[in-house]
Amino acid sequence: MAPVVVAGDLMQAFAIPAAALGTLIAVYPYCFVVMALPNGTMADTLGPRRVLALGGVTMAAGSILFGAAPVFSVAFAGRLLVGLGASVMLIASLRLASEWFRPHEFATVAGSSQSIGAVGAIVGTGPLALLVEAIGWRWSYVGIGGVTLLLAVACFVFIRDKPEDMGLPRIADGPRAPAPSLRETLMAMPAIAANPRSWPILLLGATMYGSFVPFFGLWGVPYLTQVYGLSRVAASNVLMMTAVGLLISAPLSGWVSDRWMGLRRPPLVAATALYAAIWALIALPATPVALRWVGPLCFLLGFASGGVSLVFACIREVNDPRHVGVALGCQNLPVFLGFALMQWLTGVLLDANWTGALVAGSRVYPLAAYRAAFTLCFAVAFASFVMAWLTTETRCRNVWAQAHPHA
Repeated sequence: MAPVVVAGDLMQAFAIPAAALGTLIAVYPYCFVVMALPNGTMADTLGPRRVLALGGVTMAAGSILFGAAPVFSVAFAGRLLVGLGASVMLIASLRLASEWFRPHEFATVAGSSQSIGAVGAIVGTGPLALLVEAIGWRWSYVGIGGVTLLLAVACFVFIRDKPEDMGLPRIADGPRAPAPSLRETLMAMPAIAANPRSWPILLLGATMYGSFVPFFGLWGVPYLTQVYGLSRVAASNVLMMTAVGLLISAPLSGWVSDRWMGLRRPPLVAATALYAAIWALIALPATPVALRWVGPLCFLLGFASGGVSLVFACIREVNDPRHVGVALGCQNLPVFLGFALMQWLTGVLLDANWTGALVAGSRVYPLAAYRAAFTLCFAVAFASFVMAWLTTETRCRNVWAQAHPHA
């Protein structure tokens, strides 16, 4: 999320327009798309401990390279390394959760993982803006790389792949399936894609993340500074409310689904309905909403987006339980493809509606340009609401065996 704070600095440092900035930032999610299959295989075979440590080291190297980049191509390479390292984190963490928690606790744990990620998003808004003002964006990225390296070492030292590695009894039910071979993994991918119950879940994740990240991770601060006249720090603090909403909602959504309702589709429908409604308020009016309402709207946008954490529980409950890592990797593929495409497309729409204004070498976009980009986000957000209605209700249990009794 850090590029949202330094978007103007990056455009100025490398003399690039919005579309090029969108491409630079979008290389991150493209890494998730490319790594979707290897991620599932690595999580199942190498084990989460090694995967998380290796990913952290790669992210650290990329962040330091990005901060030191003298030219655009080097910055691109740094961002590529950050994306490659980050692409393994969620799947490895959820694979770890499948060993250390019971199946009916999975959505709660997935939501908690997203909530912990929201802490990073909070640090990447207001606090990062203060750091950038103090030491500049380059040293800020170098510092982020140093902290990430320490966390990678901690992962390798403290994480254990399963309870038995600490002399504890196994938590998951049933016998442990052997790690799948690459051939078995390749065979599992078409089965997941051919499962009609997979597609609404896959598309729900793609449309919700795809519309959320361009605002929260790229254009939110430029929008607030250029349309509302806020300083970078003030705009980052307002945008931080989005992360606060996500922080609260992600684990709450899992708890409501797992413990209170015992259902998946109703909380998904409620979350996506609220999400699309907030986007309509941001994108559709001819005049921007009053500044006093922007913070609450950002909070609600983040709160509604937390419900998307349920897709990781849903995708594993409609597919073969022998291929948990592969199913979770498949879920990541359309999520980050949508994420990447939307960052680029919103940048294209901003450039298409640019009137030629420049401040300190950075493009300044009018309200009409942001409305065009955000209207696309609203349309994609509404599609997530439709996909939520089409999602199979699993009642928090795996239903794959019911559909494949002879498998």
